[in-house]
Amino acid sequence: MTFLDPENIGQVPAQSTAPRSTSVWLEETLFGHRLWYRQTPWLLFLEFLNVAEAFFRGGTEQLFAYSDPTEMRAFKMRYRMSLRHILFDNEELIRASQVIGSEDARWDAWFSTMNGRGVDGGFGYLRERFRQFSSFVELVSLVKQTTLENDNERRWSSQFIFPFGPDALYSDTIIKKEAPQPDYNNFGRTGEILYMMISRSAYADRLRIYFADFLDPGKPKNQLVKTLGAPSDADTNRDNRGETYLPYRTHPSYDRLAEDWLSVLELQLPEQDAYAYLVPLGAFHVILYQLETAAALAGRQRRPVMVCEMIAPKREFVRQRAIASYQENDSLSLQALDHAIDKILEGDEWKEIESADLSDGERFDVAKDFIARQFYFKPEEDEQTVQNLVDALRESVVIKHEANCGKVHSDYGRAIGLCSRRGTNRYRYAPTDAFIKMLVITLVSKRMEFKKFLADVYTRYGLVFGEVEAADALEGSTFQSSAFERNRTRLEVRLASMGLLNRLSDGCAYVVNPFAANGTE
Repeated sequence: MTFLDPENIGQVPAQSTAPRSTSVWLEETLFGHRLWYRQTPWLLFLEFLNVAEAFFRGGTEQLFAYSDPTEMRAFKMRYRMSLRHILFDNEELIRASQVIGSEDARWDAWFSTMNGRGVDGGFGYLRERFRQFSSFVELVSLVKQTTLENDNERRWSSQFIFPFGPDALYSDTIIKKEAPQPDYNNFGRTGEILYMMISRSAYADRLRIYFADFLDPGKPKNQLVKTLGAPSDADTNRDNRGETYLPYRTHPSYDRLAEDWLSVLELQLPEQDAYAYLVPLGAFHVILYQLETAAALAGRQRRPVMVCEMIAPKREFVRQRAIASYQENDSLSLQALDHAIDKILEGDEWKEIESADLSDGERFDVAKDFIARQFYFKPEEDEQTVQNLVDALRESVVIKHEANCGKVHSDYGRAIGLCSRRGTNRYRYAPTDAFIKMLVITLVSKRMEFKKFLADVYTRYGLVFGEVEAADALEGSTFQSSAFERNRTRLEVRLASMGLLNRLSDGCAYVVNPFAANGTE
């Protein structure tokens, strides 16, 4: 992996205006608008698919078409309110199915419970599509079983089903004054960032073929979902004004993300089985994008590394290093913000403000105008000195960061199984079986020597498991080779127990991808 050089990055001009609701505009300038920690990996991927479907609607060539503005082009998504009412706002469905009498009686009983749902045209179209009410109930139950993350308590308008096709895709929404409106808590625009990363990668054309197939409305499962939706569900009734902002034309993480998705898709897994790996990979590469960008902008000379502990029976040196590695990376984005503020306040324009022959009041007014132009920051009325103004700016940046972008590394890391505090009260990198399998499925196209696998996950992602990689990653710090040898052995045993590693009679251990063709790398 080539470490990001901030001087050579393909940066686009700074966004000319920030959204009106913003309190301070800095983390967006460095990382994009926006990286949002509340999006789970599935919500991130669903938002990405909604954006992809919106552009695909304009023609296959529009899907992942490269564009080079400061912001994403405007597009339209769908609310599909009829489908969502049927699936998630429909408590009386089973009771209506138990009504004794004719089919008409059951339909009428259910229709009476759905009055006032605010759906244009009502639900009468369903009578024409289903010969029996029981068939309708059965299909609703079947589709509802695919609800994603069904163990949470999200409101009904923020629940989603498996993305079988375009008719199963819809935007997050909140109901206000009986009308749907965009909600940015679950779809926080990071899925749009993911779409822009793919569009700016070198592999957009190759990925277009696979996602055009996923978005084919003629697929049988998509047609089943479509049977439940009203004609009005096809209306593109959510406008996105193109406010999403990704500040780099090129970036090493764009191509790595696209390459990894391609490696999974080229396995030709049945139907949408590839989503099981595309989803966590998407979140993982958002983490890598943020970490690598932050490290470069903070002035680091080496890329971030992630020392990974394979859970040991007792506390070992690797655990200490995994905790330290996690904590160091978790602070990188804030360091990048501090560095960005320092760089601007060390510039010629700010120095002129500090040295100009002005009264304190005049200097404050000039400084306030400068800070407003640079950061869109509006201080409180009680800020009366330049130093207080700068302190208030830094505090505002920290507060916003801790509530937004600053949690992406930790929350996404836990969600994909990269981070854990199992066996301790502090988080560290301790990958789960699912995360390790994702690495194997992604990187191993043919049988691969275990040592090469360790080298590849380090070279590509900065993940450290064994003593060879640790010697390079921890250069100049305290290092215990024997502890990392034991850690490597535990990973080997874990892979073997998962059926992902074979040790042959010649003493060589090979990592194997169960979905790949036979052969050796």
